[in-house]
Amino acid sequence: MSRLTKKQRKVLEEFAAQRISIEELRRRMQGALEFDFHREARKLTSHYGLPVPGVHVEPEHVQAAMDKHARGMISTQQLADWATMLLLNDAYDWNGPKEAQIADWLSDIILLTLKLNETETI
Repeated sequence: MSRLTKKQRKVLEEFAAQRISIEELRRRMQGALEFDFHREARKLTSHYGLPVPGVHVEPEHVQAAMDKHARGMISTQQLADWATMLLLNDAYDWNGPKEAQIADWLSDIILLTLKLNETETI
């Protein structure tokens, strides 16, 4: 397993800050990161070691993503995919005083989307 390069770390940072889409993340991390969030079991496989320090996520990242969604700039699915990436990818880190709040927000985003998808199929 290789190490996360500086360039790859920058890509992960850009994704956390919502500066690139999940499609762009997939393209730029090809060979280092594989994921599928559109099946019943969401799956992510990274082909790099755990970065130290991790790619830090702040409450402001989550708030900005939720604000973009509220303004219609991203879809509910895009918001959920973003949150899923942050939760499943061990490269992301939100340790600190707001750790529980960030984890709760990301989980709530994903759960909301799962519930919306269930109602659409009924």
